[in-house]
Amino acid sequence: MGTVEYGAEVLGSPLLVVLGHEKCGAVAAACEVATKNATFPGSIGPMVRPIVPAATAMRGKPGDFVDNTVRESARRTAQRLAVASPVLSKLVRRKLKIVAARYDLDDGKGGVSVRNT
Repeated sequence: MGTVEYGAEVLGSPLLVVLGHEKCGAVAAACEVATKNATFPGSIGPMVRPIVPAATAMRGKPGDFVDNTVRESARRTAQRLAVASPVLSKLVRRKLKIVAARYDLDDGKGGVSVRNT
């Protein structure tokens, strides 16, 4: 969070992009947790845990489960950043835009999937 706040507050970045990507292993693992109660060793479980609510929300929706979860996780993270930090909250009210996007590793295409939070 400190790095994000530094970029926005000190360096004056007007845009923060939460970038999900195609074939994300962490998201695929979160989907396994949401559907199969999978568990993962070491630090993998704690890394995946914040993504599980997005996976749970996307379970059973039309389309690709993992890709839907990538987009939903990025959207939720962008929303969370806007309220989790007093520094970012203040900047969002003034000028900072926080958006979620998805990047396609195979062909380099991407796009913003959520507007300003």
